[in-house]
Amino acid sequence: MPTSAEARRVFSPRRERLRKRNRVVAARYYYWTELHRRREDDVRRLLCDNEFFVEERTVANALADQNAYLGELIRSRASRGELRRLYPGFDWR
Repeated sequence: MPTSAEARRVFSPRRERLRKRNRVVAARYYYWTELHRRREDDVRRLLCDNEFFVEERTVANALADQNAYLGELIRSRASRGELRRLYPGFDWR
């Protein structure tokens, strides 16, 4: 049976992956709502059905988790080039 320290190590990489996923969900949300001027409800559906394949509640939780980061993107008016540099695996055209 794993010790509590071993159990924490097992879950740590998962938490880190979720944090990274939530950041990119926020970045994609910013991209679609601010740079493409799409409606919020349409963007949530697009993120759920076409990009991340998760429930709408998961997207809402990710945005809540990364609210400060999303606000930073909005305040700095992050460009497509900046987003491309940060997250090269996505299409930022």
